[in-house]
Amino acid sequence: MLLPVLDALDRRFGGPLRAAGGGSAISALLLAALLVACGNDSGGGSGPSDRGADALGGSAETETLARMRIAEVQPGELVWKAHEIRLAPGQAVEHEHEPAFVYGRGEERSLPVKAGARHRHAAGDEEAVLWEIRLARPGAPPPPGTQGARRVFESAPLEGIPSPAQASLIEVTVPPRGGRTTVHTHPGPEFIYQLSGRIDYQNAIIGTKRLGPGGAEGIPPNTAVQKRNPYARPASFLSLFLVDPERPFAPKATFAP
Repeated sequence: MLLPVLDALDRRFGGPLRAAGGGSAISALLLAALLVACGNDSGGGSGPSDRGADALGGSAETETLARMRIAEVQPGELVWKAHEIRLAPGQAVEHEHEPAFVYGRGEERSLPVKAGARHRHAAGDEEAVLWEIRLARPGAPPPPGTQGARRVFESAPLEGIPSPAQASLIEVTVPPRGGRTTVHTHPGPEFIYQLSGRIDYQNAIIGTKRLGPGGAEGIPPNTAVQKRNPYARPASFLSLFLVDPERPFAPKATFAP
């Protein structure tokens, strides 16, 4: 289990909040503890337009894992860059870096991390595995203190990031044998990373290509896109968004004939 910064919760709530065994945290406290440590800012914008099982329309199911408002986006080229951090039992790392999402592998919760917010990851009685997905410069090194971390992906430079921006980490599942999203656009860049299964990914720039596990693609704002699954197994992928919080999240669109 990934342990949060329990000392922060102890101070906030006036008492120890560890599980009876003393070696691990209570699972239900994971989210709250990391919010204290990371300075969550998951609200903002005109409404939670990226939430709900049908946020992308069609038969695709979506789950918003984490979201935050970035009040001022840094100028210059930025990419989404993910590293896998593996912590041995009892091991911990504390650092600060660019705005990021902590993607919890397995049953762990995913969380937003503000730029410059000092935070701590720690393993309990078992190994902990997580991805830190940062909004970083192209070619940026792993997060501080994690030099052995495995790079999972790095997007192409993101085009047309609005400022302020609502950043969202969403997991999308497309059912087999005909499942699909609607054709739609977004008011900001989207980057996707395929976790499992296969999809036919189409956007108005590249046409259609097949994505399997480890495949990735991205689009600039206002680009028509659709994900389809004609295959025999469900498919899931992560979507990372930086959108204008005052505009509709996924308005319907069409592909040019």
